[in-house]
Amino acid sequence: MNFDPTTAPVAGKEPMLLLDITGSMNWPASETTKTPRKIVIQEAISIVVEALAKEDSEAEHEEGGGGLRTVTFANGTATDIEDINPGNLRAKWERINWDGGTLIMPGWNKLLEVYADEFGGKPPAMRPKLLALIISDGEARDFHQFSQVLVSLKGNIYVELALIGYGAEHETALKDYQQAAASNPGHVEVRTFGSQTDPQEIATGLLQMIA
Repeated sequence: MNFDPTTAPVAGKEPMLLLDITGSMNWPASETTKTPRKIVIQEAISIVVEALAKEDSEAEHEEGGGGLRTVTFANGTATDIEDINPGNLRAKWERINWDGGTLIMPGWNKLLEVYADEFGGKPPAMRPKLLALIISDGEARDFHQFSQVLVSLKGNIYVELALIGYGAEHETALKDYQQAAASNPGHVEVRTFGSQTDPQEIATGLLQMIA
């Protein structure tokens, strides 16, 4: 029998990060700064994983120190970079190739695959709900396909989509994602961090999204 993550009962929660690493993440975070979006997000994620590490009393006993399981996506490919935590974030971030266009479905499918690999062997009552935190800075070229995913989400899968960046592209993406979320408000939340350059403000918002 194939593992179906959408119908599994809930036992706790499992935040996982789906991170946009496309070329536009090298662009400035706002009109008033030259700081790239990827730098602002790195600093925000460092605050997030530090907070999660303090909550996770078992992390020190996990291989690699535990952390926030992360999948990256760009240009039709996706990579599971495994857990990121305060001890390895900088090294893993430096190995990322920030390039390519925005195709999100390969990343989404990889995230579900990682979740199934980790929890599919457990009894249904022992499987946590998946809190998929997606960080992106624009609308995916395969948005129509992904929007169908969002409106049809059910069971124990929840999407928290955080949009960064600014300008017309950001506003269009925000509007379209909000429209998809409105069709499934119990499972999809969209929040904008448009033109936000304060990592602490972004981190606070991200932590609220996966609380």
